[in-house]
Amino acid sequence: MEQKILPFDLYERMLSAFSGHMVEYKGVLYPTVEHAYHCQRYADPKIVEEIKNARSAKLAWAVSQKYKAQQALGFDERKVAVMEDICRAKLAQHDDVKEVLLWSDGMAIIKTYPDPFWGVGADGEGRNELGKLWMRLREELKRGTTGA
Repeated sequence: MEQKILPFDLYERMLSAFSGHMVEYKGVLYPTVEHAYHCQRYADPKIVEEIKNARSAKLAWAVSQKYKAQQALGFDERKVAVMEDICRAKLAQHDDVKEVLLWSDGMAIIKTYPDPFWGVGADGEGRNELGKLWMRLREELKRGTTGA
């Protein structure tokens, strides 16, 4: 029997870093997880402010890419932990996200974008780190250990 997968539209609306859920992280309110994540990459307050003020998650990503050479040292080694902290905050702050995550019990959560690290990549063989992260948080939520 093939494993069920969380429907793409639910992933997009609720779990995607681009979804329309503001998130407060380290005392700062960000328009999306994507904004919050990319702001953590940089120490330069001008870059952080430009990302935070981007008018969409896609633009926040694009601004971050423009400055990637100035990324804080060691960020790549801690990026999964940073994303997990931000997603944990999103989960704690949005009951609709929590409800979908609990509803998805037993389903695989897959980020289908061509990103081979956070998603499954163009060839379907990527790491799916964001999907794995959400499945870990779901298990914690079921056990009552997320703090959400």
